Amino acid sequence: MKPDLFENPLTGEVRDFTRQVWLAGLGAFARAQEEGGKVFEALVQEGQTIDARMKQAASEKNEVVKGRLDAVKGKVDDIRDQAAGGWSKLEEVFQTRVARALGQLGVPTHQDIQQLLQQVEALTRSIEELRQTTAAETTHLPKARPAKPTEPDAL
Repeated sequence: MKPDLFENPLTGEVRDFTRQVWLAGLGAFARAQEEGGKVFEALVQEGQTIDARMKQAASEKNEVVKGRLDAVKGKVDDIRDQAAGGWSKLEEVFQTRVARALGQLGVPTHQDIQQLLQQVEALTRSIEELRQTTAAETTHLPKARPAKPTEPDAL
């Protein structure tokens, strides 16, 4: 029975097909060995091209993000300036009201105290000038002579 099994035309076709698959595999292996280096180099070049494109795209996105970030910083600065201006106005209103209340209570202002200091300095200078003038006048006056007794004979 075994000889009939190998002699069957279907078995022959399977054997031929199997041999062709085997030979195709050997051919693919041989070609892969021959062209493997070339394929590897081609893949490396393709990878470099893709890497360069990705870097370019990332750089462009980075520039867009920087532009948007600068715009946001500008808006933040504007808002901060507006807030500072609001606080300054509030501070001025507060100072004005406090000054008005202190004035109603009779508390002198800084300006009032400065005026008083200037007047005191002017008075001090005037007093010093008067002292110097008085001292100079007393040193220039002739000394008073004692009165001579009148002689009764001379009359």
